[in-house]
Amino acid sequence: MILNRALFDLVVMAGLRAVLTAACVLSASAAVIAAPVLRSADVQITVTSPTSCDVTMTLAVDDVSEIEHRIEAFEGSRIELVDVRGARQVGDVRAIGRTQALVLRPDQAAYGFHYRAVQPAPRLHRCPIWLPTVPTEGRSRPVRLQIDLPPATVAGSSMPAFTWTGVHGAATLGHLPAFVRVPYTGAGEARLWGIGSVMDVLAIAVFAAATAVWTWRVRR
Repeated sequence: MILNRALFDLVVMAGLRAVLTAACVLSASAAVIAAPVLRSADVQITVTSPTSCDVTMTLAVDDVSEIEHRIEAFEGSRIELVDVRGARQVGDVRAIGRTQALVLRPDQAAYGFHYRAVQPAPRLHRCPIWLPTVPTEGRSRPVRLQIDLPPATVAGSSMPAFTWTGVHGAATLGHLPAFVRVPYTGAGEARLWGIGSVMDVLAIAVFAAATAVWTWRVRR
């Protein structure tokens, strides 16, 4: 009888452990499922000069009621928020270190905003992107970039790489870059190579290699 009682207690304890383990697993899975995720992003960039650009972004984020966006602003940069669609702005744009923070409360699944950026002279041909502080889901390529250069210009080596039709470029990525860099020249002008161009090519190669490694690790 004592042996049976001990066996019964052992079975009950094992059952309780199994139930608690299952509950922990389900809670962890629910937390993962409920984590904020950037489902898609459309970024439209119009380059207005070698140091300025207009950007319109449309984002779709799951499981978030309030979301912060950060953009890098160097000394001499100027970032002007023009309008917000499908979301309410929370407070003013704040400077945090070398970034500016924009907090929005989306009113619908997809929301967007439009801003203008002016860069200092040492950062020619760069357009900073206002990044949401949530990751992409990591298994698809939900980020679409489109860029328009000034008329009668020719694009150089860009980061990321674009497919060009005249002055219009398009790219599809798995995540948002911090900035887009597209050097360009007037049609018929010679493209000169210098140390800056070499460093740009090396940076693009490193960026491409890092993206390939990240994609490989995600798909394993």
